[in-house]
Amino acid sequence: MTKPHTVLEVLTLAAGHLRASGVDTPRLDAEVLLGHVLGLERIQLYVQHDRPLMPAEIAAYRSAIARRAKREPVAYIVGKREFYSLSLKVDRRVLVPRPETELLVSEVLAELDARFPGT
Repeated sequence: MTKPHTVLEVLTLAAGHLRASGVDTPRLDAEVLLGHVLGLERIQLYVQHDRPLMPAEIAAYRSAIARRAKREPVAYIVGKREFYSLSLKVDRRVLVPRPETELLVSEVLAELDARFPGT
């Protein structure tokens, strides 16, 4: 019987696969996707780095990593994206909010506050 893969082992393998696939942020994406599959925050992945994974967890993670390797946005895979301190549900029907859009919103809010103080 083979020993089950641990959190750290699958993270390392997945990040290497994503890197080889040309993904810009392979480690971050591997962490976010594994956290999503396991229902954990990213920091918990390292606290539980030696936790063995069940076959169903490995299968779900492989599926998520395969989708990301094909350049599907992480937000579509996990079904949400943080934007301006809000957690928004997203899927293929919407554009994924980008950090530049948050900057634009901040600038517009600052301009509105300058033009209409106290409102």
